Amino acid sequence: MEFEAWWLLIIPLLFSLGWFAARLENRDNKSRQGQLPASYFKGVNFLLSEQPDKAIDAFLEVASVDTNTVELHFALANLFRKKGEIDRAIRVHQFLTSREQIQGADRERATYELGVDFLRAGILDRAENAFCSLANTDLKAEAARQLLELYELEKAWDRAIEQAHILRQFGAEVPVGDIAHFYCELASQELEAGKAEQARQHLENALETEPSSVRASLMLGEIYFAQGAFEEAIDQWRNAERQNPWYLPLVGPKMWEAYVRLDRRQAGFAAIQDYCRKYPSIDLLLVLVKAAEDLQGASAAFELLRDEVRSRPSLLGLDKLLEHQLKGGMDDDRGQDLRLTRELIAKHTQRLERYRCQSCGFQARKFYWQCPGCASWDSIVPRRAEELDFYPVS
Repeated sequence: MEFEAWWLLIIPLLFSLGWFAARLENRDNKSRQGQLPASYFKGVNFLLSEQPDKAIDAFLEVASVDTNTVELHFALANLFRKKGEIDRAIRVHQFLTSREQIQGADRERATYELGVDFLRAGILDRAENAFCSLANTDLKAEAARQLLELYELEKAWDRAIEQAHILRQFGAEVPVGDIAHFYCELASQELEAGKAEQARQHLENALETEPSSVRASLMLGEIYFAQGAFEEAIDQWRNAERQNPWYLPLVGPKMWEAYVRLDRRQAGFAAIQDYCRKYPSIDLLLVLVKAAEDLQGASAAFELLRDEVRSRPSLLGLDKLLEHQLKGGMDDDRGQDLRLTRELIAKHTQRLERYRCQSCGFQARKFYWQCPGCASWDSIVPRRAEELDFYPVS
């Protein structure tokens, strides 16, 4: 292969081209760095120095210069919200919604996030306005779900029902059981206002929406009971047994009273005794003990309670057993010892007789259909905490 002299010219030419390209790239990098305003670096410095107030002001100044930093502001606002600093998150999102140079999609997103901020802060009217303004945007489904949560907080159950149907039209999953609860809440409001017929209509709507709504059946039974229609009340509660028998303790005392009003004590005692055998519950057991005392006397009631506590030991049952045993007015040393024992057990059972949410662990003495802790429906089982620990129910 022969060597030609002009090849010597190629080497310096290639070297010159490489050097020129490197200079261009370096100049472009410096140009891009120069586009970042000093406020951006000041904001980062403030964050590192744990001065969030000054940092947010600096970053807001960045957005007034360069709209390419919008994602930075969304990230900052979400960080503030997670830390519980809702007022700062509101400031960021309000700034984004007010900037004319921000694109429509980012503005809608900022409006949605601002609505979430208001909702978390409890400013419900402004949250509602923010979500309603997104009805004709790509975020309409997400806004509708937030509106549903908002109406639940406001206890605006008629609007919650409407919003739930809108969500279902969007293809979102809204349990029909939740909608049935909304109707039941409306029925409760009507009952408080003394409007039994309107309440009945809401409960029928609940059963039409969700035929297995045990709450609607229990409430219908209570309406019949209040009106003196005791046979109809018992029928409704038996229907609740077919839907979910573990909720029977909620109406056990009224069920026994309905049998008493009908002068069918033996039938009532047999029915409650059957329930206790099939669906053991300390609350149903106490109803059965009362029924036994009414029918057969205090001695028979005590024997029944003792046998049940022996077969299903529990501190709650033992506490009630000691309470019955002390009704006889024991004044000797043995009675004093029993009183002391019962006092100690009673203090311990205060936390065991609470209802517990199966989703978040919230506990309360009162039964709730919607957990006050996590707002879940039907997550609280109508059985005491001790019973769930020792005798779990699916």
